[in-house]
Amino acid sequence: MANNILEKLRLFGLTDYEARAYSALASIGIGNVTELSQICDVPRSNLYGVLESLNEKGFVEIQKGRPLLFKAVEPKKALAQTEQKIIEELKQAKKGILKEFDKINNTKKKNVEPALIWGIRGYSSVMQQLKEMIKRCRKELLINTPDIQLLEELMPELEEAKKRKIQIRIATEKNSNIKKFRKIGVIRVRNKIHGIDVVSDDSEILIAPVIPVVAAWVNNAEMALHVKDFLELVWRDSEIPG
Repeated sequence: MANNILEKLRLFGLTDYEARAYSALASIGIGNVTELSQICDVPRSNLYGVLESLNEKGFVEIQKGRPLLFKAVEPKKALAQTEQKIIEELKQAKKGILKEFDKINNTKKKNVEPALIWGIRGYSSVMQQLKEMIKRCRKELLINTPDIQLLEELMPELEEAKKRKIQIRIATEKNSNIKKFRKIGVIRVRNKIHGIDVVSDDSEILIAPVIPVVAAWVNNAEMALHVKDFLELVWRDSEIPG
């Protein structure tokens, strides 16, 4: 399976397992888990969950029966639908960011530290900013992400933060492959997370859509506490994974 296809599918919000499963299923059109497991580089124990997630994302159709049959949605249709969804998520993220900017601009309180706000464009730039935030962190790091596999690229920085005894808490979606990430922090899961939120030391925040090709970074304690309150609600409403 061409790695460049898998990489491009991940840009459409698929995890590594989802990209592998969809590519394999698209090559045969329709099949059951047994058939798919023979050509797909995904553990069979994970396949049902991965295929159900692909169904929710519009890449796979499920045909009831014994056994269940899974049909790959035609790539052109699946990618077009996902592209539109990503555009809408970016629009909503933009609206949320501008709303926060308006709150800051309307704040006239004296002795309030002005917020340093940066709009970040480009996936690599967003990831670099996250790496720098983790390196600067000294006490606590809160992460809210729909796809925990995004943190794979940040593992060296997260592992180093763990060595510095940084308290790391991560909320992610159910069916995520969280095993390798348990060693770096405490993890909880929930049904749906609509974007990426990171708070470091009650002083820095980064907000981005599901696919972090744009983001807002704010270096302001008041704003950080505002977002942290939201993440604490998400944390309390999440489950401890089995």
